[in-house]
Amino acid sequence: MNIDQVVGRRKIRPTPDFLRHARKCCICRHPRREEIESDFLVWRNPRQIMREYGLAHHAAIYRHAHATGLASRRRENVHSALDSIVEQVDDVQVTGSIILRAMRAYSCLTSKGRWVNPPKRVIHEITPKASPTTDAPHDTRTPPNSAQPKTARRHKVTRRS
Repeated sequence: MNIDQVVGRRKIRPTPDFLRHARKCCICRHPRREEIESDFLVWRNPRQIMREYGLAHHAAIYRHAHATGLASRRRENVHSALDSIVEQVDDVQVTGSIILRAMRAYSCLTSKGRWVNPPKRVIHEITPKASPTTDAPHDTRTPPNSAQPKTARRHKVTRRS
């Protein structure tokens, strides 16, 4: 038995032949192709695009996007989707939770649209500090806490996956 069938992994599709795609694709042959592609890139709902431009099914938009590389360009443009949500702040009731979630989303996104989780835990490590050697004469008096060695605080950040 194939493990991919048991686990339910998706098959990796080979890159489609662009010439065949251009012949068969209803979007490539559509007179308003540029508008359809720009709507897809700014995260407009594919069902709305389908209705507005008279396409047969919203899956055609996804097929076209994967064949032409629009899907990867769209993923890099995640910030525009978040921007449209933030722009609707006057029309919806905003709670503290929503604000914190939006701030977290912005902080986890890179400039290329990749989601990077922050570290899960921070380890505080205390190490003894080396006493500096000086040419000045030593003070014969001892400070009140001289029995304990001086320590330096160093923060070590680790990530758990």
